[in-house]
Order: sequence, then structure tokens, then C-alpha cells
Amino acid sequence: MSGAARWWLLSDLHLGAADEDPRRPGKVLPEFLHREVLAAAGQQHVVFVGDTFELAGFPEEESLARLESILDRHPDTLQALKACAARGVQLHFVCGNHDVELARPSVGARLSSLLSPAGPAQVRVHPWFLHVPHVLVAEHGHQHHALHRIPELLRTAVSGTDELDLPPLAAWHAQPSTSRLSRAGAVARACLASERAERRVREVAYGELLQAESLRLELDGEAVRDLARLSRFRTVSVLPRTASRMVLAAAGRSIASEEAPAAAARVARTLEAHSSAVAWYVSAHTHRALESALEESTTRYVNTGTWSSDVRGRGPDQSDRGAFPFAVVDVAEEGAISGGLRYWRPDNG
Repeated sequence: MSGAARWWLLSDLHLGAADEDPRRPGKVLPEFLHREVLAAAGQQHVVFVGDTFELAGFPEEESLARLESILDRHPDTLQALKACAARGVQLHFVCGNHDVELARPSVGARLSSLLSPAGPAQVRVHPWFLHVPHVLVAEHGHQHHALHRIPELLRTAVSGTDELDLPPLAAWHAQPSTSRLSRAGAVARACLASERAERRVREVAYGELLQAESLRLELDGEAVRDLARLSRFRTVSVLPRTASRMVLAAAGRSIASEEAPAAAARVARTLEAHSSAVAWYVSAHTHRALESALEESTTRYVNTGTWSSDVRGRGPDQSDRGAFPFAVVDVAEEGAISGGLRYWRPDNG
């Protein structure tokens, strides 16, 4: 990348085939795109850092149909995104655990054709993370949450989730009408499957997928392999921690941190170790908007929170549901990088 550019990053809109969220992210997003992004000059990138759509666990044809039904349900969003692409704004969609099927080549291609029929290259889907050398890395963050982690994530860019086992939490929710004992058994099987998948990540076949991804990311192959193994699933540590969280949640308490996750620092240090440090590491997934420094790193951390009603954390969006978090990263012509967490309010006028 060369020259000045502005990167807008937001996440967790959770747009579905219905429009039931009281916060109405599908109504707010078009106004944001028109008044902020399209009003700005210069090279513009909009990055959706995962869980943009409710699109997970469907076979190919259902994924295609559901994507179209979601965009049909949110016509203002569709038109605003099309306007951005037509004006030369680059649209990036990083896959999250709720819209992992975007990684399917056919689904990603359909999204591109719907948003930018005249220039599909204006829309890019990132199955794992977006890397802008020296500037930023943006990933949804579920790969660092054991219960949502998909060890062989890059296989979703081949055949979606068709041949992958469900992560433990998805296995728990897959059949809500069955007994708790039956669901617990499904979680146990999912944990064993995750352990096996972690071993396959280290095999030659998956190594070839990682090497291909390193070329797409413009990132050293060893760095990509190290990043893929950062948050390995381990049943012996996951289950006790999860049980503690469930007990606390039942008592109305939470042990969720309001600080940058340990994984963010690990990512930053891994990149630095491979001479690929970035100014910003951006993630989402927790629905807690946050900006902070990272321990033992020059990289700063931003979590883009959520535009849905499921707001967590202590940011202003918790008390003011008209505040929508996003991150902005500016790259000046001479290379200086600045930015941070921001809140947009539709009534700013």
C-alpha cells in the first residue's frame, strides 16, 4: 500500500434475515457510510471486522440464499455499500464466527457481485485476518476464544464449514431442544474434535493452506504458522475456566476483563518477532469497545465493540445506545500513522 489512506473499522452488526434488533444497525449503517465515509476525500477502506451477518453453519446453497435474503431485508444498507464501492471505496469483510460462511468462494463471490457488480474486486473477503503491512492487523478474535475457535479455519475458504466439526459452544447450542446431558455429550465430542484438529494444523496439508495464505497476506510464512498456533485449544484448561464463568454468570457476576486480552499482546509480539510489527491490532467478538496499549509492545489495541443491542463493557455505548463504536486509522502521505477508537452518533447533524 502506498500514499495516504483512511481505514474505517467496525464490527458485530449481526444483520439477519429479520430486523428485530432495537438498535437497528441496518438503519444506522447507511447514514454512517453516507455522512462519514462518502463525505471523506482520498483513499478510503471500510473494514467489517466480523459478525456482519448472521451466516454460519449453512450448506452452500442455503448460505447463498440467506445472504441475499439478508441484503434484501436491509435495502438501505445494500444501496449504501454499493454507493461506496462505486465511488472507489474498498470494502473488506473479515469473517467472524457468526458469518464464517462468507469464506466460501461462491458466497464471497456473490457478495462481491451484489455490492459491486461493475468491479467485484472492490469487495474483499478475509477468511482469517486482514494485514496491512506496518499499519494494522484486523481479525474478529474468535480464534482466541477456545469455545468458538476453529483450529482449521482456512478450510472454510475451500468448502465452508461442511467438513469441519462444530466448536464446543456451537455444539452446545446446535440442538437446544435436547436434554442437557445430550448437549453436554455433544460438547465433549466437540472438545475431542478440536484437539484432533489442533494436531492437523501442524501437518503438511494444512501447512500448504497456511503458505498460500501467507502470500495473500504479504506476511512471512513462519509468522503465519506461529499465529495459527497462538491460541491452541486445550480441553484441560478450557473446561474448568468455562465452568467457573457459568457459575459466576448464574450468580449475576462476570469475570470478563475490561483490559486488552492477553491474545492481543501475543499477536503483536509474534509479529514483532518476525520483523512485521504493526501500529494497530484490531479485533472484535467480545462486544466491548476498548482502546489500550499492549504490554511490552509498541502496537496499540482497539476492540470495535458492537452495533447490535448486545453491548458489553464500560464504554459510553453502554449507557447511550445512540453511540456506535468504530476505529479509524489514518496513514499520512509521508507514512505517519494515527487513529483510535471513536463513537458515532446519528444525531450529530
